[in-house]
Formats: sequence, structure tokens, C-alpha cells
Amino acid sequence: MRSVDTDSLEKREQDFVRHHHYIACKDYDKTIMNKVRSIMNLDYLNQAHQQDQKEEEEENTKNDENSNLKNKTKKIMLVDDETDILWLFKMILESDARLKVDAFSDPIVALENFRPGLYDLLLIDIAMPKMNGFELYDKIRKLDKKVKISFVTASEMFYEEIRKEAFPEFDTTICFIRKPIANPDLIQQVREILEIVNL
Repeated sequence: MRSVDTDSLEKREQDFVRHHHYIACKDYDKTIMNKVRSIMNLDYLNQAHQQDQKEEEEENTKNDENSNLKNKTKKIMLVDDETDILWLFKMILESDARLKVDAFSDPIVALENFRPGLYDLLLIDIAMPKMNGFELYDKIRKLDKKVKISFVTASEMFYEEIRKEAFPEFDTTICFIRKPIANPDLIQQVREILEIVNL
């Protein structure tokens, strides 16, 4: 009878172990599935968060691009045969970090260095040897019809008469900057021509 009891006891122990193993495995499977679901939820939340961040960055970039269109660095070609005026204007204009100036004291060299689309604005003295400002304007316009051009002059009225005679087809909406000019006024007038927003 002892052997039956022992066999029966062993069988019960095996059943007990199997039962607990089954329960443990079943609980383990539930635990693993819960963890997988949690990870999937975290992945979904993480993806949603990343998508939100991406959309926000795109919106900020779009807004920055729109505001930077008017505030990006603007390139200016300055042409004046008076080197003291040339370097003074260059220094004054470049005090605004958004303005980069290439200065030329010779209009022929300026013309040789001009490239369409390179400059946002040309500031040209009218009275220069070799080639006056109106002649330089005419040659530049043949290369680039879009670049903004303004004249720097000590006497707007005198040169207006010359302009009417020599270049009757000349664009009368062109801006004249009169010399001498106060430093802040020069910067402000150039900002207005280039449509730069004041900070």
C-alpha cells in the first residue's frame, strides 16, 4: 500500500507542478503581452509626439523663412570714384549686420564684377570719370532687369536735367540718395529700398 501511496503522491506532485507551471506560464504570457501592448502604446505615443514636433518645426521654419525673406543678408554693390565716400558708406552700411557691401571706385571694374542675381541693390554715384552713373545703369540693366538701383548724388536737380536729355527712357521711379547724408538716414533709406524690417 505504501507503493500505491507513493505513486499516488508522486502523481499528485507532478500534477501540482504541472498545474503551477501552467499557471506560471499563463501569467507569464499575460505579463509579456501586457508589456508588448505597453511598448506598442509607447511607440504610438512616441510617433505621435515626433509627428507633432516635426509639424511644429516645419511651421516654425516656414514662419522663419517668411520673416527672413525681408531680413536675410542683402548684398549691395557700391560704385563711387571718391574713395573716402566709398569706404565711409561701406562702413556705415555694414554697421547693419544684414547688409554686405562690395565697393568699387572704378565703374568699369564694377561692371566687370557684376553678375545677374548677385546683388540686391546697386548704389551708383552719378559723376564719375570713364563712365558716368547713367551709362553704368544702362549697361547693368542690359544684364539684369530686376536688380534695384539707386543713385548717389550731390545735386539731384542738376543730374535730373542731364538724365532727361541723355536717357529719356530712364526709369523715373529710381531713388536718389543725396550726399551728404547722415549715417542713420543712409541706413534707413537703404533699408526702405530693400524692404528690410527694422529690428
